[in-house]
Amino acid sequence: MKILISTLKEELATSKRLETKYKKQLNRLPQGSFVVRTIRSKRYGYLTYRDGERVRQKYLGPLDDEKISFYKTAIKNKKEYKKKLKTVKGQIKILKKALRGKTK
Repeated sequence: MKILISTLKEELATSKRLETKYKKQLNRLPQGSFVVRTIRSKRYGYLTYRDGERVRQKYLGPLDDEKISFYKTAIKNKKEYKKKLKTVKGQIKILKKALRGKTK
């Protein structure tokens, strides 16, 4: 039984490290969704996000193809990290229940 508990504790520690890693990665990525508007044949970028009850837009300026693909990739990565974070949080919850408070 001690082997099982120690394995669960190791898995919990690993999951917590992953949670921290994913949160750091999410903080580095741009907030909100990315929008490109074309005005007079120039493309301008905006990040749209929520600030409490309000919806805000951050102007990014005129963008070329390289910057547009960068922001699209960053938003895609953000969605993947959010999905991974949700999975890890679920694992942590299950592991804590399995250990029933014996994590110390």
